[in-house]
Amino acid sequence: MLQKNKILKLKLKYKELNIQNESKKENYAAVAILIYDEKEILFIKRSNDMPTHKGHIAFPGGKKEIDDLSIVDTATREASEELLISRTDVQPFGQLDPVDTIEFKNKVYPILCSLSKLPTSYNKSEVQSVFLVPIEELRDTNNWRFRGVYPQDWVFKIEQETLWGATAKITRELLSLS
Repeated sequence: MLQKNKILKLKLKYKELNIQNESKKENYAAVAILIYDEKEILFIKRSNDMPTHKGHIAFPGGKKEIDDLSIVDTATREASEELLISRTDVQPFGQLDPVDTIEFKNKVYPILCSLSKLPTSYNKSEVQSVFLVPIEELRDTNNWRFRGVYPQDWVFKIEQETLWGATAKITRELLSLS
């Protein structure tokens, strides 16, 4: 797990996990912002077979399932399922405010997690690729381009892919770039 002094060194903008959110009754989705080795963030490219956000660069995540007890449970379950890793390798430590997306009508809850072990494979029915991006590259404003189709429409290139939309907004908020 990320130590408190390491988190402060990263200068991430987030809230402590709120136990009050542990029994969300409405439909929602949750994503896991996975921080590896206190210096990289893991992103996935979603499969073109997914019902929403086909082929998008995203954080591992998805909709609440009936057995999920909380937003944290949803985020860690989804990360485990998509990346074929143990849930014990994903340690939640914080959260951001929920966001709305165009394709998904319910709120999406970003949960910050430390990732203790990199995935060696992934669920190919849900994920096309996995990317690790250094936080310092994401923090460098010269690496972002304002596309301007809508407010806060920033994009970031990850290899030949484009990080945009809600995932870009969440990333920028986490790094205090918004």
